[in-house]
Amino acid sequence: MNTHYITRLMFFVTLTLVIELLGLPQPFTGPLINAMLILTTLVLQPAAGVIVGALTPTVALLRGQLPPVLLPMVPFIMTANALLVFSFALIKNLLKHFAQEKSILFSINVWLALTAAAFLKFAWLYFSARLVLPLLLGIHLPKPFIAVMAFPQFLTAFTGGVLAMVIYSLLHQRYFSPTK
Repeated sequence: MNTHYITRLMFFVTLTLVIELLGLPQPFTGPLINAMLILTTLVLQPAAGVIVGALTPTVALLRGQLPPVLLPMVPFIMTANALLVFSFALIKNLLKHFAQEKSILFSINVWLALTAAAFLKFAWLYFSARLVLPLLLGIHLPKPFIAVMAFPQFLTAFTGGVLAMVIYSLLHQRYFSPTK
C-alpha cells in the first residue's frame, strides 16, 4: 500500500460515511452504500470494498438507521457486503476473457458479475436471517425484518451496482481516457 492508495481509500470511506450520516431513507441509502462498495472495488480493489462494507452496518446501527432488533445481523451484513464485493470482482475477472468492451456499461461480464453478486448478497442475508441466526443464536427475527433481508437486498445491491458503473464510466472517461 502506498500513500496514493491509502488516500483514495480514505476518500471512499469518508464519502460512504457522509452518505450514511445524511440519514436518507433506506430506499436511497441502500443503493448509495452498495454503489460505494462496488465503486471502491472498481477503483481500488476488493479488499478496499470490504473495508468500506465492514464500516457501514456499524454506522447504520449507531445512527439508528438499522433497528436495534437487527443488532445480531451486523456480522452477517458485513459478510454480505464482503460477499458482494469479492464475488463481483471474481466473476468480472473470470469472465473478462470472454467479452471485453471499451466501456464498463457495455460489458456483459460486468453485468453478469453484478447480477450474480447482488443475488449472492440477497441469498446470504435471507438465509442468515431465516436459518443461521435461529440455529446459531436461537434468535428469531420478526417476519417484517426477515422481509427486509430478502429481495429488497437484491434490488438495492443491483441498483447500487448500476449507479457505480455509471459513475465509474464517467470517471474513467474523464480521468483515464488516452486523450487526457
